[in-house]
Amino acid sequence: MTLNAAADDQALSMMEPLVERSAWVCEASLAARPFADSAALAEALMETIYRSGVRRQRALFSVHPELAGSEAMAGRMTAASTGEQARLGLLALSREEAARLAALNTAYSARFGYPFIIALHRVPDLGTLFETFTRRLDHSALEEHALTLAEIASVIESRVNRLFGGSPASSLAQAETLE
Repeated sequence: MTLNAAADDQALSMMEPLVERSAWVCEASLAARPFADSAALAEALMETIYRSGVRRQRALFSVHPELAGSEAMAGRMTAASTGEQARLGLLALSREEAARLAALNTAYSARFGYPFIIALHRVPDLGTLFETFTRRLDHSALEEHALTLAEIASVIESRVNRLFGGSPASSLAQAETLE
């Protein structure tokens, strides 16, 4: 079944993996259907987030898991986050790397009030991750809020492309349903 032709509950089920534990974003974005392509879907999701206001955006930030944090260790992350963190080896860090990341997570959360969010698909290795994490701790709250929104946009775009493909002929387009 295509996303554009699906009943609302089915469409929500298809969209929920795109935004970390935030079904409200998907629900609000349904009104933008039909989506011309995957880029239009990603844009609709981000438009919902941008229009939601700072308080709701910060709530969205807060539902993201820490990198290699307690949710990861307990196996309570979404499948998408698990895959994204596993790609960089964050679920199998050395003791020293885990301690360093835990310290960065604590410092970031204390400074900004939510977990550090980064589009891991753009991070080539752990060294780059640690460098970026450390550098972002020096940002102002406003700079970091804006950058966090940009990181979430990149994650959403990556997830949309991974799930639906990047072309208008993807499963988003209105077409015959496959049964």
